[in-house]
Amino acid sequence: MNLHGQDARATTSRAFSLLETLVAVAIFAIAIVAIIEGIAANSRTQAWIESESRAVMLAQNTMEEIEYVGDLRVGSDSGNYEGDDSRYGWTSEVLDGGQDGLYEVRVTVNWSEGEAQRDFRLVTYLRKTDSETSTTLQQTQ
Repeated sequence: MNLHGQDARATTSRAFSLLETLVAVAIFAIAIVAIIEGIAANSRTQAWIESESRAVMLAQNTMEEIEYVGDLRVGSDSGNYEGDDSRYGWTSEVLDGGQDGLYEVRVTVNWSEGEAQRDFRLVTYLRKTDSETSTTLQQTQ
């Protein structure tokens, strides 16, 4: 009898109880939820970085276009990009920089991400070239 009693105890000590199984399943479920939340947060962050990088590139391109054209006049302009970038809009402002021939140029790119409105602003100072300054002087005389 003594052997039979020991065998029964050995069998029960090796097997999982219902409570141990439920605790193991709960821990596993919590771990799975945490992993899924981490993946979702990573996806949101990646989308935010891609949108922000695209806005920076568009603002730089618009600023370079303003600099290339070189027709600096105080005022503002705005529009929307086309094609794949149609969710982005832009505004450019040229302000008098306070010194002769120096202008503050601001380019703002805006877009919506879900319900949030986002924007990126790029600011620089540009000086009119000598040919533009002399043309302006000739027109004023």
